Amino acid sequence: MKYLTLDHIRQQLRIDQTGEEDAVLELYGSAAEETVLNICNRTIDDVIETYGGVPDPVRQATLLLVDHSYTQRSPASVQNISIVPDSFDMLIKPYIRLTSGNTATCGDRLQTVILGSGVKIDLTAAVITGGESFADIDFSVVVYNVTAIDKKKAIKKDECVISDNGTVCSLLVDTEDLGVGQLMVRVIMSLPDESWPSGYRKEVRKYNPYIMVIG
Repeated sequence: MKYLTLDHIRQQLRIDQTGEEDAVLELYGSAAEETVLNICNRTIDDVIETYGGVPDPVRQATLLLVDHSYTQRSPASVQNISIVPDSFDMLIKPYIRLTSGNTATCGDRLQTVILGSGVKIDLTAAVITGGESFADIDFSVVVYNVTAIDKKKAIKKDECVISDNGTVCSLLVDTEDLGVGQLMVRVIMSLPDESWPSGYRKEVRKYNPYIMVIG
C-alpha cells in the first residue's frame, strides 16, 4: 500500500485482532488506493509533491472504499445493492486534476451514474491509437469495474460506433452488467508496425473515463 496502513484499515473496520485477514485487507487497501489515484488522475508522487503529503480527505475517501469492499464481498445485484457514500465524491473532488482531451462523456470531472443506467464512453484516436483511425485497425475493448474485477463487459469492434472520419469510437454500456464502482476501459489493438515479422504489433492501452456507478 502506498499511503494507508493496516492500522488505519483495522480502525476503520473496527477489527481488533491482527493477522487473520491481513492479506485481504492489504488487497482491499491497495485496490482502493489505485482507484482513488485513478479518479484523481494523479500518481502518489504527484499528490505528495502538490500537497506535501496525502491529504486527510483523500485518506478518508480511500478508507470508505476499503470499508465498502470489506462489508460487501459479493457483486451488487438488484436484490443486494450497496451504495458508495455520497461523501466519497465530496472528499476527493477538490483533488481531481482536470485535463483536456483525456476524458469521456463526463467532460473534465468525475461523473456519477445510477446502477442500471446506460452510459456512452467516447474514445478518441489521438489519445488511444496515437492518431490511427479506428476504422483502419483491429481492436477490442473491455470495460471493467475497478472495485469488482469480475464485473466486466467485452466489446468487439463491430459492436462499437465509429465516427465517419474514424477519430472517435463510442462505447454504449449498460451499467447493470458492471455493478457499483469506478469504471475503467482497456483497449487491445493490433497496430501496423513494420519492425514486427507479422507487420502488426499488439498494444494494450488503459483509459480512465472518470465514471463512478452508484446504487
